[in-house]
Amino acid sequence: MSPSEQHPPVFERIATGVPGLDPVLGGGLVASGVYIVVGEPGAGKTIFANQLCYSQAQQGTRCLYVTLLAESHSRMLANLRSMAFFDASQLPQRIYYVSGFRMLEEQGLPGLLELLRREMRNHGAGILVLDGLVQAQEAAGSSRDFKKFIHELQVSAGLSRFTALLLTSSVGPTVHPEYTMVDGILELRERTAAMRSWRELQVRKFRGSASLNGSHHFRISEAGLEVFPRLETMVSRSQPPDWGTQRVRFGVPTLDAMIPEGFAAASTTLVMGPPGCGKTILGVSHLAEGLRLGEPCLMVSFYEGPDRLMHKAANVGLSLASAVKDGRLVLQWNMPAECNLDLVAHTLMEDVRRRGVKRLFVDGLSAMVETTNEPARISPFFAALTQELRRHGVTTVFTLETPRLFGPDMDVPLGTGLSGVAENLLFMRHLELNGRLRRLLSIFKLRDADYDPTLREFLITSQGIEIQPPFQPSPELLLTGIARFPGNHS
Repeated sequence: MSPSEQHPPVFERIATGVPGLDPVLGGGLVASGVYIVVGEPGAGKTIFANQLCYSQAQQGTRCLYVTLLAESHSRMLANLRSMAFFDASQLPQRIYYVSGFRMLEEQGLPGLLELLRREMRNHGAGILVLDGLVQAQEAAGSSRDFKKFIHELQVSAGLSRFTALLLTSSVGPTVHPEYTMVDGILELRERTAAMRSWRELQVRKFRGSASLNGSHHFRISEAGLEVFPRLETMVSRSQPPDWGTQRVRFGVPTLDAMIPEGFAAASTTLVMGPPGCGKTILGVSHLAEGLRLGEPCLMVSFYEGPDRLMHKAANVGLSLASAVKDGRLVLQWNMPAECNLDLVAHTLMEDVRRRGVKRLFVDGLSAMVETTNEPARISPFFAALTQELRRHGVTTVFTLETPRLFGPDMDVPLGTGLSGVAENLLFMRHLELNGRLRRLLSIFKLRDADYDPTLREFLITSQGIEIQPPFQPSPELLLTGIARFPGNHS
């Protein structure tokens, strides 16, 4: 084995300044590389390139931004002023804008190449952006001339030690044969399905290190580009820690009595049932017990906002206001409209890592399932999410809404994939009997612990959930088919 194989070279990296992108690239752009950023008009190429320049300028690197038949520099700067990364003090000392279109028209690619070399040398720049590569390609006399232009630009980047971004619109094939010469290809695109649209980034090619494969969501806001790496590519492939014999409880005495040993720490519990059956209150009880023990807690909800949730919890004797105020409990509310799975996972896991969260309650999982534009990802996404939570020792409760309000049958939405990865399954439901609506609970599955499998009626009072003594089906209930309820082994 050669020395280079024993110790592979370590390349210097250039931070992009785009949150979430450097992990996708394996640590950032490789210094002195030439990269093509391709995408349709409006995909975000210009914002991305400027965000890189302003980030590097703040670290003392000079940047040259060359445009070819693009919008005027004054118009570009006017559009950038609303971006958080824009810093007028960097102009023109560290960021310098030049138009190369006239040189391209008059002297072709050789003249443009000479302009780039001269300006980079005069300004001592470490970053070059060429915005409008498609114009250079159209001005080339032949494919060979265009390949030669890219080759000579690569040679200059290596000798003068600058990193180049070449921005181009996706006209014709997404990847032209000439693009295989460069060090990397990043594609930005916008997807549309029905009335929804979302943005994706994909690394088509990247020399120097491994990059995260597949597509990754990104958004454009006043902060600029923000990339949310696909969760399935980010989780560790190693086995999660064994949390041993540690056990936790729900904090509902009558329910905990049905699970004498408690349920496993760092496990995942799925609570299923129709609207109004008490799933949220059970999940909040899980958090309240953690707060009582001094554990950092997190709640992610999709339907009820924080104020309404705290009011609802207070009505059943579970006060959350003081815990929210002092930071022991964080409430993350997501608008149940169009759900970006990776954005939810990123926000959730960021708080888990930052505060060392030990108890998590995700309320309204149905919203994530129904509003995502990627239904095929649901199963692998939740498998990756629960694995990562388990790795951090987080005991998690998810609620999932079932469509049937009451009756003898239970519709289990297995398509989410979560019922397969959850170690514990609890079913809650309504039963209409003699003009009264009754609430029933059954433990269907519990990991590594004995439990009371009997069907139980429960009440929601000003003191929270109260589980009643073992449920004895009457002849009327047997006629309704309640004895077929999952988990009823009486």
